[in-house]
Amino acid sequence: MSPPDQPHDQNQERARQVAAWQEIMSHSDQLLQRAKRQDWEKLDYLHESREQLLDQFFREALVEDLIPIVQRDIKIIREQDRTIVAMVKENRDQLGAESKRLQLMKNRVKEYLSADK
Repeated sequence: MSPPDQPHDQNQERARQVAAWQEIMSHSDQLLQRAKRQDWEKLDYLHESREQLLDQFFREALVEDLIPIVQRDIKIIREQDRTIVAMVKENRDQLGAESKRLQLMKNRVKEYLSADK
């Protein structure tokens, strides 16, 4: 490779890495939005997709000037993920409570119907 090509190649590599990282951040933002809307099915798909993107992204060395940006954004992703986990747990707890209420109602209906006989 001739020396004049190197800056061009580096710029292309940087642009490729920036685009890949922006896609990861977009997935992270979508994950949070889906959790807020309680769209759990899409949440699973997006999470799996983002994990694959992250795996691919970190398989190669980063362009040096992107390292601080990625480090900063990883903190954002971690905070978003903590928020999502809390939302999922809250939803699971609510579903558990609702399930218990429905089971109690079902038992009461059975008792009522059996008392009628």
